Amino acid sequence: MNKIFILDLDPEQIGKYVLEKLLTKFRAKQILEWLYKKKVDSFAEFSNLPVDFRKHLEENFYLRSFTLKDKKTSKIDASVRYSFKTLDGFEVITVFLPHENRNSICLSTQIGCPIKCSFCASGKVPFKRNLSRGEILEQILQVEKDSGAVIDSILFMGMGEPLLNYDNVVSAIKSLVDPNQFGYGRRKIVLSSAGFVPQIVKLADENIAVRLALSLHAPNDETREKIITGKIPYFVEDILVAGLEYGRKTKSKITVEYVLIDGVNNTQADAAALATLVGRNLTWNDKVQINLIPYNPTGVERYKPPSRENVQAFKDYICDTGLTAIIRESRGTDIGAACGQLII
Repeated sequence: MNKIFILDLDPEQIGKYVLEKLLTKFRAKQILEWLYKKKVDSFAEFSNLPVDFRKHLEENFYLRSFTLKDKKTSKIDASVRYSFKTLDGFEVITVFLPHENRNSICLSTQIGCPIKCSFCASGKVPFKRNLSRGEILEQILQVEKDSGAVIDSILFMGMGEPLLNYDNVVSAIKSLVDPNQFGYGRRKIVLSSAGFVPQIVKLADENIAVRLALSLHAPNDETREKIITGKIPYFVEDILVAGLEYGRKTKSKITVEYVLIDGVNNTQADAAALATLVGRNLTWNDKVQINLIPYNPTGVERYKPPSRENVQAFKDYICDTGLTAIIRESRGTDIGAACGQLII
């Protein structure tokens, strides 16, 4: 009999299984505690479960599916790029981002990426498959064990489009925010999407209320179609409107992500168009922040990062219109771990 990856089971499925085998459901809560709070990697350590049932779990399930293939640590900022090998031989990239007072992790949700942003190395990797719910969560467990650090915040900004792996991503997030599992605050989780409007609308009703980042990268559809070559059948403004409505429903701040590429989307006219696009769709109580990300080189000959002066001028123009904009720090550029650099 083939074993089952236990992290792929949600709490309801674990509850049903335990009830069937033990005729009592309270053991399910103990299992969840061992999986997600104590984070052990051996069923033998589930010490408050009956010995026979621990043996049963060992015979029917496995706790980890990844093996560590490669690990690179940045000499610039101590960021760590992990490469994990899946049971079916694929590679998953995860980035650990240590800060002075907190630690973040950048999770992948797919193997390969169907979006094909022209500035992004992940877009060069053919899409293979979605990561399972358990594979998404396992990235956190593996990195915490290897680093010895506690992860404080979760970024769904690694390889893949989270909203095209909707069910598994939402299931994973529900475990992340559940006090009986990981117990993260909802505002400690950021999901970044290139903008799939129906999924954004659906996400607003999931009662998970994580923060949403919209990867726009252009102030209009013409420029965006040059930058993002994969098919996203939604207008830039419709994506923004859906994101803003998500923020209103969930009472959360929305982030607009904008990679600045010299000669492509970094002129004063682009800044004016972006400010106009965002400004005309805001209501008085919307919380929006524009994150400006200087392009990180990924081997695309026609692209180069803008000058610091240009980036600052772009930011200043937007801020002068009354909007909030920041220049986002790039981490792990020397190990291929920065925004747009993840490739396998």
